[in-house]
Amino acid sequence: MDQQWNATYQNNIIPALRRLRKVQGVILGFHSVIDGIKRVKSDEIETILNANLDLKQSVQEKIYAMPTEIFSPADMMAGLLISIKSGKSYRMVIRDEVTFRWILETFGYDQLKLGGTSGCMANSLAPLDLQKILVYTNPLTQQLLELFGENDNLYVVSQVDENIQLRHPHKAWQHKGIEAIHWGFEFAQGTTIQLDKITLIAPRASRFYPCWNPVNEKLLLSPSFKKGVLHFINQFSHFIVSGYQLLSPNYPDGTTCIDYMLSTLSYLNELKVVRPTLKLHFECDTIPVDAIRYGIRKHVLPQMDSMGLNEVELDYFIKDMHGQTLNQLDQENSVEYYFGGLVELATKSGLERIHLHNFDYYICLTKRSQRTSPKRTRQAMMLSAVIAAQRAETGSVGNKTTFNSAKAISISEEGLAQMAALAKHISAPSNFMKTGIAECNDYNVIFLPTKIVSDPVSTVGLGDTISSIAFLSE
Repeated sequence: MDQQWNATYQNNIIPALRRLRKVQGVILGFHSVIDGIKRVKSDEIETILNANLDLKQSVQEKIYAMPTEIFSPADMMAGLLISIKSGKSYRMVIRDEVTFRWILETFGYDQLKLGGTSGCMANSLAPLDLQKILVYTNPLTQQLLELFGENDNLYVVSQVDENIQLRHPHKAWQHKGIEAIHWGFEFAQGTTIQLDKITLIAPRASRFYPCWNPVNEKLLLSPSFKKGVLHFINQFSHFIVSGYQLLSPNYPDGTTCIDYMLSTLSYLNELKVVRPTLKLHFECDTIPVDAIRYGIRKHVLPQMDSMGLNEVELDYFIKDMHGQTLNQLDQENSVEYYFGGLVELATKSGLERIHLHNFDYYICLTKRSQRTSPKRTRQAMMLSAVIAAQRAETGSVGNKTTFNSAKAISISEEGLAQMAALAKHISAPSNFMKTGIAECNDYNVIFLPTKIVSDPVSTVGLGDTISSIAFLSE
C-alpha cells in the first residue's frame, strides 16, 4: 500500500504546483509576528518547577483544569505540560506583562523566526514562485520585517505621506523594536517530565505557543493597509484570514471580541464588493476562549469559502456544538469522531470546503455542487503534504519541489489504518483505499494518508503551510 500511494503522490503533485504558480495573488492577514523558538529540555523544566514549590503545586492543579489564557507563570507551565502529555499543539495568549517578563527571563529563546499564521504562510509560499503575496504586518518594525525572505514576490503595504504602494518587507520598516513575541516551545517525541509521582511523556513531536501581542489584541487593522488593499485588490484572487485567537473575550472599555471580529468582517465585505470573485479562506488556531469560538462559528465561517484546522481545533468546535466542556482535550479520538464533527461543522456553517490536517492524515470535504473535482482537490492535498514533509525534514521550503525530495519519507501507517476505519464507517466504495475519494451527503470526501518525518527539524507553521498550499493549488 505504501508503494501504491507513493506512485499516486508522484503522479499528482506537478499539476497542483503548476496551478499554484498561476494564482494571481494572495493576501495574508491578519497575523504576522516574531516567533521565539525554544527547544524543550526536560531537566530545565523540572529544575524550574522544583526550585519553586508554590509554582509546582499550582501547576499540578492546573494541568487537570486547563486555563484559557495566561495570567501567571503557573498558567504558562500548565499549558506547556498539557501540550507535552497530549502531544498536541496548544496556543494561549499572555495577558499579564509580569508573566511575559518571567517567561522571557526564565526561558529566553534559541532563535527568532517569522511566525504567526500569515507570516508562516508568507515564508512558506514565497519560494514556490507565486506571482504576488501581500502580507499584513503590524507594527512595521525592522526586527519583524527582516524575518521575511528575500523573495521578490513578497509585499507589504507602505505609506509615506499620501503615497501608498506595495513594497518588499525589507524596504518598508518604519521603526525598531520588539513589540510582540510568540514563543514556540518545541518538544520531541518521548520528551519526559517527572512531576513528583506523575510522569508525562510526549507521544509525538509538537509545540506549545504562549503569545505576547498587546499591540494586536483588538485586531484593529492599520488604516494604510485597509486603504492600500482596497486600492490594489484587483491584483489579488485569494485572501487567507487568521488572527482571531489574539482577541480577548472582554475589554476594560466595555467592548468584546465580537465587536472587533465584526469590524474585520465588515472590511472583508468591502473588498468583496469591489472584487466579488475574491476567495476567502479562514485558517483556525487553538482558541481556548468560548466567546471567540462562538463568534467564529456564528459570524466568521458563514462569510468564508473555505476553512482549515487541525484535530485539536476541530475537537473544540465539536464539543461546542454538543454542549460539552473542554477539560478532556488531551484524549485521543477516532477518525469516525473527527469525520462526524467535520461534516457537522461544514453543514452548519455552509462552508464550501473544509480541510482537516493532522500528523497522519488529511480529510477535505468539498461541496459536490462546486466545479472542483475531488481528484483536483487530492492533487492539492498531496502537494501540501510533500512540501510539509520537506519542511519538517529540513526546516525550510525550497523552490525546487519535486517528489524526489519526499520519496524516501514513509506513508503513515496510522494514516492508512484510520483510512480503513473511515472506509468501513461511511461504507466507502471498494476502491477507497486506493483513491481516498468517496461521497457523504452533499460533500465529496477526500482522505489522504500523509508522509511522516519521525524526527522533524521543526514543526512550527506546518499546519499553515499545509492549509495555504492546498487551498491555493486546488
